Amino acid sequence: MDQIVIRAKMLGKVEFLYKGKPFTIERNNTTKVNQLLQMLMYYPDGLTRDQLMFNLFHDEEIADPSNSMRALVFRLRKALPKAGLPKEDYVFVKRGTYKISPNVKVECDAFDFADAATAAFSESNPDTQIKYLEKACDIYGGDFLPGLSAVEWVVSVQVKLKKYYDRCVKQLCELYLLKKDYASLYKVSHKANHFYPYDGWQYYEMEALIELNKPKEALKLYQDTEALMIGELGLDVSPKMKEAMERLADQMQYSTDEIFEVKKNLDSAKDDLEGGFYCSYPVFVESYRYIKRVIKRSRQSAWLMLCTINRNTNDTEKNREKMNIFADDLAEAIRTSTRGGDMYARYSNNQFVILLLDITKEDCVLVQARINENLPKASIKRFLEYNVIPVNLESAGTANDTDELEDIVRGE
Repeated sequence: MDQIVIRAKMLGKVEFLYKGKPFTIERNNTTKVNQLLQMLMYYPDGLTRDQLMFNLFHDEEIADPSNSMRALVFRLRKALPKAGLPKEDYVFVKRGTYKISPNVKVECDAFDFADAATAAFSESNPDTQIKYLEKACDIYGGDFLPGLSAVEWVVSVQVKLKKYYDRCVKQLCELYLLKKDYASLYKVSHKANHFYPYDGWQYYEMEALIELNKPKEALKLYQDTEALMIGELGLDVSPKMKEAMERLADQMQYSTDEIFEVKKNLDSAKDDLEGGFYCSYPVFVESYRYIKRVIKRSRQSAWLMLCTINRNTNDTEKNREKMNIFADDLAEAIRTSTRGGDMYARYSNNQFVILLLDITKEDCVLVQARINENLPKASIKRFLEYNVIPVNLESAGTANDTDELEDIVRGE
């Protein structure tokens, strides 16, 4: 008789396959019969009767555990052929040890992951180690048997395999940083962050986005991480994340690829303090959150204005230069048209966002008119589009404190 090969997936989800097709013996993966099958699959060398009974019944009051154990074995033996597997006595018992039949070969993602991880930990060649680490991280799909996180034997395996995964991700990320392989760094850290968002993998993901020159994505990651940590755990983001944020602010301010910051550094020390306060967009977001908290007490009105240069041109170097000149002129017009207590930042190569304090909607129209009047070239104003929305002061200090800001820059 040919050997029966069963593929068991236990990381992140539970699935058993025979000849590439999934099979189930009972719809719910957490039933006792399924737990018995999962143990036999994960422990190919077998478990003693006492071990099986402890794992299955130790937290339950059962009159006759031995009889319940015999009934489960009987049900499992009957269920597997009914599920489409060949006829076979799948539960093999010898000298008090229960194991899967010798005619069955189990291929399990948890085995493959552990083998790749241990091979990586013992490897001294960096390139070979990276290959093993990549294999391990690719295989890992989440917690071991996630539906059984309250079962003692499952928890012990979960903890062991997660420690392996944490070590693999940490080593691989550090190696990618040394090799400056930021695309791979993002892939691995993004996956780890998806599985375990409270474990700090956002730092590596943010590093990758910064080096890949994706400041907007990096900023959103920082904001989401901050909201998660404060909202769920009451904790601040890590010092490493804050350091990355400072570098991101510099990148957004001086990048020539995605966000062309104005040539005049309006937030540096100057004798002329008239006009609106200019800052980089990341600083604008953080300041916006703080200012909302302050003015909520005074009940001041506040409005957000988005100023967009809508000039449809081909993406050529010449046209990009023209857009930069337009943006420089618009930045100066915004500065001279707003007050010292107002704040503005460049959001993209053709957009500025402005926070106007203690002002009405009608006054916002006057600000727009002043900006148009202060443009060095009157022809530019025909390309300008303005959008204004009120600042929701009630959301100050909550996880939704930047909703209206995000809405206006997204065009919603």
